[in-house]
Amino acid sequence: MKTKTWTLLGSLLLAAGVAHAQEGYSAPGFPMLPVHRPLPPEVVRGPLASPVLARFWHETDPIRQAAGRDQFFKFVSEQAHYPPAARPASDRPRDLMPTGRILVSVLVRANGSVRQPPRVVRRELARPEADYPPAALRALDAEALRVLGALRFVRSQALQDSLLVPMRFITE
Repeated sequence: MKTKTWTLLGSLLLAAGVAHAQEGYSAPGFPMLPVHRPLPPEVVRGPLASPVLARFWHETDPIRQAAGRDQFFKFVSEQAHYPPAARPASDRPRDLMPTGRILVSVLVRANGSVRQPPRVVRRELARPEADYPPAALRALDAEALRVLGALRFVRSQALQDSLLVPMRFITE
């Protein structure tokens, strides 16, 4: 009788086919193996190429000055993005995201290039700096320096010009 039972059980198992493990299940006492999912594509930004901008602060004609200023701020606003590193980590969702204005000093050489690196002069944030994670503040600074460090201006007779550029970071 036992032989017939085992034979019947064996034939039923063979007829059922190959066993597949359930996703998200492990036997008691055994660790669950991680499910390998592909990583999301990393956003790779190439080096910024600024158009050659007018030195609008030297213009005496108000119309040309306004046009140069608009072109300058258009480039900055199109290229600057709220950095993902300033957003809270998934394990710390209650961290605040810094919002506000960063003032950056930019020195423009006579040949039109920006003396590297631009310097963050002051942060005017919605809350005190101590309320935000230091890594988030560094990410905002790095984004401002990335965009403003790529600027190019027309050549000038002046040895060097100094600009104080406000950059506003807000969350969407």
